[in-house]
Amino acid sequence: MRQRPPPLKEIAERIEKGKEKRSRIVQELFKLYDRVRELEGELEEEITELLKRLDEDDFIVEFYGVTLENNGLEWWTKRGKEIYVRADGSIEVCDRRGKPILRVL
Repeated sequence: MRQRPPPLKEIAERIEKGKEKRSRIVQELFKLYDRVRELEGELEEEITELLKRLDEDDFIVEFYGVTLENNGLEWWTKRGKEIYVRADGSIEVCDRRGKPILRVL
């Protein structure tokens, strides 16, 4: 025989009990997201300056995310370059085929 689901009132009470904790978590996450955007912006400014010297017509089009090796961050440019900024601060720029153009270790 199938059990009856809990009444809606009970579900609503459980949701209400966790409201403050969920609110605190969401607020904290928003603070972290703001800080992440701020730090990404700082890196993007530096990358933009580097790109101007390599190819003044190229620019960042997308922040891709964490590298496959999980040791840094990756951006893509209009002309297909991939830019990696590693956790140790090194930078690598590759062409659209993955061939390194510049490595600063």
